[in-house]
Amino acid sequence: MNCDAIARHYQWMELAVFGNALERCRTRFLPELADARRALVLGDGDGRFLARLLDACPSLRADYVDRSGAMLDLAVRRVGHERVKFYCTDALTEHLPQSEYDLVSAHFFFDCFERDQLDHVIRRVVTIAPNARWIVSEFRVPDGWLALPSRMLISVMYRFFGLAAGLKTRGLTDHRPLMEAVGLRSFCREERAGGLLVSEIWAPTA
Repeated sequence: MNCDAIARHYQWMELAVFGNALERCRTRFLPELADARRALVLGDGDGRFLARLLDACPSLRADYVDRSGAMLDLAVRRVGHERVKFYCTDALTEHLPQSEYDLVSAHFFFDCFERDQLDHVIRRVVTIAPNARWIVSEFRVPDGWLALPSRMLISVMYRFFGLAAGLKTRGLTDHRPLMEAVGLRSFCREERAGGLLVSEIWAPTA
């Protein structure tokens, strides 16, 4: 997915549909990450979470990875280059930066991939960041009466991003078994919007 065409409009579109709910998901566990020193930030778009992360972690330096050059430009304007290196690259197929990462962030990033693709991305990142915690936010289809309206909303979102950003994926992949398969476990989790939105922290089991 490449969000160049909608980059300048993305923030207000997000606010119009979800209010501040997605931003609250992204930042829910920031207090638990204050000791982070080196982060790999995947698919952060316009850099709103990146800015909050840098504020919350005064000693942190980050590598930002996003496929959209327009989103990258917005993130650069938001936070500058002093503590961040920016990479306009595809996390699925292209080179990823490497460092001694102790944190990986992936907010509303996993939902851009089919299952086999997501498994590949997770394994690529674990290879270069074997000891890192992960902070993850994602959509989920909740149980109960909210399942149907949630499925409808998620379907509309996939159709929109398919048209506007060339997204080929058409449905959510459950990332949890893929994370567990590479030795990670979830030890913090919070749901919002009746279970439609989930915030998590994952860490190596060893």
